[in-house]
Amino acid sequence: MNYLTLPKIDLHCHLDGSVRPQTIIDLAAEQNLTLPTTDVAEIQAMMIAPESCPDLEEYLKRFQLPVSVMQTEAALARISFEVFEDAAKENVKYLEVRFGPLLHLEKGLNLDQ
Repeated sequence: MNYLTLPKIDLHCHLDGSVRPQTIIDLAAEQNLTLPTTDVAEIQAMMIAPESCPDLEEYLKRFQLPVSVMQTEAALARISFEVFEDAAKENVKYLEVRFGPLLHLEKGLNLDQ
């Protein structure tokens, strides 16, 4: 039995920390945003804090790229669906997803949206 088949719960999943690297690339193209690269491995590396992260500021930089593409209802819906899809593939039976709505208002969304 491998870990993917074990039933799991996730009580603290950050939406902006769970975006697929390819989704960032896709959404950036749809939104006419320029990324530093379109290489999936490089995007993924930009999203992972170093093992010996020196401070909170350095850690929080890892969320800038995902949040930059999470500024439309469609993007938030896609990312939300994919987070639950990925969790289901890992046999997660219960998932509590967190996000900061105030981080997603750059392109005119309001808190109700």
